[in-house]
Amino acid sequence: MITEDTVSSDEIEIHAPVELVWQVLVDFANYGAWNKFCPVCEAELVIGSPVKMQVDLGFGLQEQVEYICRIDPGEAIAWKMDTKPGDPIHATRTQYLTKVGEERCLYQSVDIFSGDGLADMMALMGKPVEAGFNVCGYGLKAHCEQRYASNPR
Repeated sequence: MITEDTVSSDEIEIHAPVELVWQVLVDFANYGAWNKFCPVCEAELVIGSPVKMQVDLGFGLQEQVEYICRIDPGEAIAWKMDTKPGDPIHATRTQYLTKVGEERCLYQSVDIFSGDGLADMMALMGKPVEAGFNVCGYGLKAHCEQRYASNPR
């Protein structure tokens, strides 16, 4: 979904325990096993840690570095751009997990943007970001469900 200042993935139901999904989501070194949107990711699970990524917004892989700003184990992880006052775009991406049962959870990725370049950025990049977030979310779903089916608990 795209609004004036936000791009979100679909809300995706994953048939696997939230604990397993969280482990996969924060296993940055293995993003390539399931995440075609961001197949390369290097980070430590520490606030302030750089997240060195290669993302595909439809133009091939491009390098990007953001910084972890939120860690709520089993619930949310977020990273943001390293921006300064006056930069045209500010962004914080949060990936949410919601437990809905012992063997089910919901996943959604939400990027909130601000800055003077907001309207132009949303017009140019809103749809590619939404598509990339859905590729990521559905890849996470398929990977976690396959792992859980082959080794339930």
